[in-house]
Amino acid sequence: MNFLQLNPLLRIAACLILGIFAGYETWGACPQWGWLAAMALCVGAAMVIRHDVAQGITIMMATFMVGGFLVTRRLDVLQTPLPTQKVSFRAVVASQPQPRGKVMRMDLWVVDGHLFPLRVKAAVMRDSLRQDQNRLQVGDGVAVTSLLQTPTNYYDSNFDYPLYLRCHGFTATTLVLPDAWHREVVNVRSLSHVQRTVLEAMRFRQQIMDRYLSEVEGDDEMAVAMAMTMGDKSRLTREMRDVYSISGASHVLALSGLHLGIIYMLLTMMVGWRRMGRLRELTVIMGIWAYAVVTGLSPSVVRAATMITIYAMVSILRRERMSLNALAFTAIVMLVSNPMNLYDVGFQMSFMAVFAILVLYKPVYGLIDREFLFAHRIVAWAWGMVAVSLCAQLGVAPLTAYYFGRFSVYFLLTNFIVIPMATLIIYTTVALFMASIWPSAMTVVAALLKFLVQLQNTLVQWVAGLPGASIEGIHINRLQLLLIYIFIIALLFIANRLLRNQRIFNTKKQSHGVI
Repeated sequence: MNFLQLNPLLRIAACLILGIFAGYETWGACPQWGWLAAMALCVGAAMVIRHDVAQGITIMMATFMVGGFLVTRRLDVLQTPLPTQKVSFRAVVASQPQPRGKVMRMDLWVVDGHLFPLRVKAAVMRDSLRQDQNRLQVGDGVAVTSLLQTPTNYYDSNFDYPLYLRCHGFTATTLVLPDAWHREVVNVRSLSHVQRTVLEAMRFRQQIMDRYLSEVEGDDEMAVAMAMTMGDKSRLTREMRDVYSISGASHVLALSGLHLGIIYMLLTMMVGWRRMGRLRELTVIMGIWAYAVVTGLSPSVVRAATMITIYAMVSILRRERMSLNALAFTAIVMLVSNPMNLYDVGFQMSFMAVFAILVLYKPVYGLIDREFLFAHRIVAWAWGMVAVSLCAQLGVAPLTAYYFGRFSVYFLLTNFIVIPMATLIIYTTVALFMASIWPSAMTVVAALLKFLVQLQNTLVQWVAGLPGASIEGIHINRLQLLLIYIFIIALLFIANRLLRNQRIFNTKKQSHGVI
């Protein structure tokens, strides 16, 4: 049985991805009704055709058309005509306002008028005479008069800022003058239930950060702690971002499978209930999704939460816990809900990392004799971490080079530092919340958390300062990116065949020796 037959959902996910890509590239030339008609034709053909192979092909073609239809419909919704002159509108603040030089940056969700349901990336000019601008919080209402503009790229890089905004549902950017806005009570009933839930969750997140993580003294320490535990990277300085990027530790600042895996283990230990396996797993799943909502439901967090949900469900059914089918199902769910997730950098990197781990971990781990590893547990632990890091890096390195023009040379050393430190930091943050009922204990735990984050920052800065820590100035286009992945797949295929032939040779040699 071949690879695709063992992972049928992988074929569905691949066809859906290709359809989304085709729909995005042909948007404007091929309307959504054209994709819908082609999809209906393929579905009808699949119902009539009785030949298994032909039926399978028509089903995959129908999935391809579904991808094209979904992304075309999404782009049509996002393509809101913008006024050519200044316009007045009321909106709700949908992100914690952050000072950046002379402006205050925030997200605005329009709640009334002909512009609803527009999402806007806003930069509000700061006025030293106005104190209310520094007290804006998530969920506050504002009345604004400004010129809405179509997003554009400002830097010479492969990072497509307008595409990034479309992936997150934003259509316009605007610069608001100091006297062109004021606070106003707005009605948020026009927002969807999901949007209102997200707003409440973000308010709750801000309260948590203000109450607990503000106990961690030091700007860099508090910023890193907030990024690693609550998904808020807005306070990170450019210097700290560069240090983590050069050392290859950026993934620890973005909530992903690593963080939710630690949370999952922690919740499992806290819940206990060994004799109540199903109830325990359901409770842990609800805890994971509550955490995902509070941290903002980023694509990487949703991917990790969905994967953990599948992991827990199949463990209840006593099936294979992690597989490519589970990863493919997660991708299908996320792409159907929002096909623009395909173009989100976090989505691409998280899925490629997990895909590479699922495909490559066993062959890489098997390069060292299992009996030797079983006899030397510390070596087995270290080699397991090396194998995971190598696989994940092989999956995301081309994307990192494409988007950021950089390759971190000491990523293995960095992972040996940040993965254990991330576990300690997350556990200590949970202890900080639990110690809130005892102020003296809370002060001690906050000091410990500051020490751990400071230690991690120091170690990461040391790695970033090593000679040749990163290869800079890499410039590749999309075709080159595709060719790199094809080259990697070809090498893996050749290596797999060689290892398979070697195993067959060793088996025959041993059988001849026995005879």
